[in-house]
Amino acid sequence: RDFRPRKEAPLPPPPEDEEPPSDTSRAMHHLWDFQCDLTRGRNVSCMASNKLRKDILAVGYGQYEFSHQKDGMVAFWSLKNPDYPDWVFRSPTGVTALAFSSQQPSLLAVGFYDGMVAIYDVRAPTDKPSLESGHASGKHSDPVWKLQWVQRSSEGGEHLVSISTDGRVTQWSIKKGLEHQDLMKLKRVHRRTIPKEAIEQLASTATGNTKTEAFISRRSSGMCFDFCPKDPNMYVVGTEDGNIHKCSCSYSEQYLESYFGHSGPLYQIQWSPFAHNLFLSSSADWTVKLWAEDNDNALITFQSGNEEVSDLQWSPTNSTVIGTVTCDGRLEMWDLSVSTQKPVLVHQLEGVKLSCILFSEADPIVLCGGDNGAVSVFRMVGVEHPDTSPEEELQRLEDAMSSNIVSTTDAEAKDQK
Repeated sequence: RDFRPRKEAPLPPPPEDEEPPSDTSRAMHHLWDFQCDLTRGRNVSCMASNKLRKDILAVGYGQYEFSHQKDGMVAFWSLKNPDYPDWVFRSPTGVTALAFSSQQPSLLAVGFYDGMVAIYDVRAPTDKPSLESGHASGKHSDPVWKLQWVQRSSEGGEHLVSISTDGRVTQWSIKKGLEHQDLMKLKRVHRRTIPKEAIEQLASTATGNTKTEAFISRRSSGMCFDFCPKDPNMYVVGTEDGNIHKCSCSYSEQYLESYFGHSGPLYQIQWSPFAHNLFLSSSADWTVKLWAEDNDNALITFQSGNEEVSDLQWSPTNSTVIGTVTCDGRLEMWDLSVSTQKPVLVHQLEGVKLSCILFSEADPIVLCGGDNGAVSVFRMVGVEHPDTSPEEELQRLEDAMSSNIVSTTDAEAKDQK
C-alpha cells in the first residue's frame, strides 16, 4: 500500500498565518527496553547498529568513573528477542566505544577503559578478539572514548580511528595485525586575543622554523571526533578543555581551525549528513551548539535545562531534527524548522542518567541507554521524512538555518538594546 499523497492531487498550500504543527501531531511512544539480569546495574556506555543487518544492535557496558570500575560487557540484541541478547561477551575492563565496519559488517571494533582497541568477528562468537592493541603496538594510555571506521581512499580500504584522553587521535590498519599511526597528538590551545588579520599577516611572513609555543602549551585530552562526509581526510575533534579543532590527516602538527564557545568538556560531535559544512557539539556545559565549518563562532546554541548533554545525533532521515540525551534522564528531539528555543518532543526517564542515543536508519525508531543497564526503544511520530530526497532535505535545512539565524540575530540585538 502506498500512503503518500498523489502528485496529481496535491494538498492545498497552508495559509500564511497558519501556526506550526501542534505538539499533538508529534509523539514518542515507548515500545520496550532491551534489558535482562546480565545488564541490570551496568552503565550503557555506547551502541552501534550493524551496517548489513539493521536489526542487530551491539551495546557496550562500562562505567565512566574511575572509582566505580568493574568488568565490561558487549551484548548483541535483536528485534526478534527483546528479552535476552543473542550473544554476550565479557571483558576485564569496561567497554567505552563500539563501531561496526561498513566494508566488513561482521567486524566490530571495541574500545576499552584501559586504552585497548580490539577487533571482534561476530561470525565466530568468542570472548577472545581477533586483533588487539598492546603496550608495544600503540595502546592508548587512557580510555578510548570513540571509534570510527573511515574510508580514506577507494584503494586503501577502511581504516579504524580512535580517540583517547591521552591526547592521541590514532589510525589503525588491520591488514597486517593491528598497526597504528598517530594522526594527531592534541595540544592545548589558548584562545587568541590579537586580531585574526594580524595572525594571518604573521603566518604569511613566517618561516618554517617559527615557534608556536606562545599559543600551544601542553597536551590536550581528546573526547570525541567525526570525519567530514565530503572529505575523508578532514575531521573535527572535541576536547576536555571545551575547544573544537578542525584537523587534516595530512598535517599532524597543527590544527586547520579552532572553534571556541563551550565552557566544559565535549561529549559528542557530529557532521550533518545532509549539509556537509555544518556540525553539532554537545557538552558538559548544558548546551548543544551548531557550527559552520567556515565560522569560528557558533551559529545557534540550544539549551533546555541545567544538566550535561551527554550525547547527540542528527536524524538520518530528517535534516532539521536533532536528538539529545541528558544526565537527568531527558530524551529530547529538536527541530530547527520549528524552534531553537525548546525541543519539540521530550521524554523523561525517572531516576536514569542517560549516556547515549542512536537513531535507526531503517525505521522511525530512536534508542537511548543509561546507568540502569537498559536500552529504551521509542517510536517517533511526526518527525520522520522517509520519502524526501537528500536534495530536498538539504534545502529544508538551509531554509531553517536562514530563518533561525536571522531570528537569533534579531533577539541578540534586542537584548543588547
